[in-house]
Amino acid sequence: MKSVQTYDHMRDTNKSVLYIIAFLPFFILPFSPLLSYFFGMFLLLIFTRFNDYVILSLLSLDIVISGSLIWASRVYFDNNGDDFLRYYDTYKDIFVGHYSALFSYGGGFEVGFPLFYLLLDIIFGHLNINEILFFSILVPSLLMAIWALKYGISSLGISQRALCLFFIFLFFSFYAPSEWSRQSFACIFILFAFSQQKYIWKFIFLLTACLFHLTSLPVFFILEFLKYRPKLTLSLVAIGSLSFVFSFEFILMAYKSGIIPHISILDKLNFYSIYQERGIFMNLDLSFMFLLLCMGLLFCIGLRSDNLKKYWIYFYLVFLWCYVVFLPFSYASNRLTLIFNSFLLGYMFFVSVRNLSILTYIVGFLLLLGKFAYWIFDPASKLWFSYPSWGNFLYYFSF
Repeated sequence: MKSVQTYDHMRDTNKSVLYIIAFLPFFILPFSPLLSYFFGMFLLLIFTRFNDYVILSLLSLDIVISGSLIWASRVYFDNNGDDFLRYYDTYKDIFVGHYSALFSYGGGFEVGFPLFYLLLDIIFGHLNINEILFFSILVPSLLMAIWALKYGISSLGISQRALCLFFIFLFFSFYAPSEWSRQSFACIFILFAFSQQKYIWKFIFLLTACLFHLTSLPVFFILEFLKYRPKLTLSLVAIGSLSFVFSFEFILMAYKSGIIPHISILDKLNFYSIYQERGIFMNLDLSFMFLLLCMGLLFCIGLRSDNLKKYWIYFYLVFLWCYVVFLPFSYASNRLTLIFNSFLLGYMFFVSVRNLSILTYIVGFLLLLGKFAYWIFDPASKLWFSYPSWGNFLYYFSF
């Protein structure tokens, strides 16, 4: 009896120590979101004993807040292609009471993001640019963390949950919600719809996603069909995308001549065609293509005996195919595959490397170091425009 009590006491003590460790990044956060982010990520990587959902939730919350503060410091309005420029105009219109701005997108149907701005105005009043960026990043990032905790890691073994969260946040794009805000909100609601078992909840989440961006419909159905008919879905996506690419010029000519009416999706395609004329593959990222190639090779290792890999490899193949096929349409490739390249990439990468033992941790650590170096040293990251990477207590709220 005494030995059982001693064991319970030691277990409770160990859990208390883990809770204290999980809180440590929050003490760094007021002085440096950058260091807080990387400390939280490092803890997820090295402590496989972080399998308690409360501890995982605490670390996820720290990483989400830190990442949102980091990317709220980014350069804005540096070119006319910055979508946030148009979103900020919408925010200003709503703030001064021009509520017609609520119906600015998707022919008046996509009211989700303007309503989000209206809610911010009701709760907080006037916000400066960095605060708008912060909340625009924080909410979808927080929803992504909730999805990851509730659905992403729920079917995994206890020892793999923290590692899965590590890779999800490592590849999660905090930039995307600050630039492609409507699509980012839509993506996370698509993931919630995709993960539901009851049709009523699928419908509610899908409708919510469509209120942010109407492209949610085809994206959701591609994901849903991949669940049940992966090979057929891959074939149909390949045929459909190739047909579109080869007929694009004819569609665009008909659009410009007035034969086809001006609808939202064609307006957007015309926008992409303008950028396409400046040079094919202008947004080709060779390092990203190398990463995708490595993922493909990693998926092949132990594929026959790994049911999770068998399931997710078709999602990876659809993503890879669409990303490559639409590369000639500059800037379209990233947007059309946003749910994969900014939200699901980390989960798919985890699936591809999770059974490689110590190599998984080495790869994760090296990628984390590379991300740290890029965020703090590379001007191409366009971070720390509004405030530096560290300072006095809550310094980022004084800028």
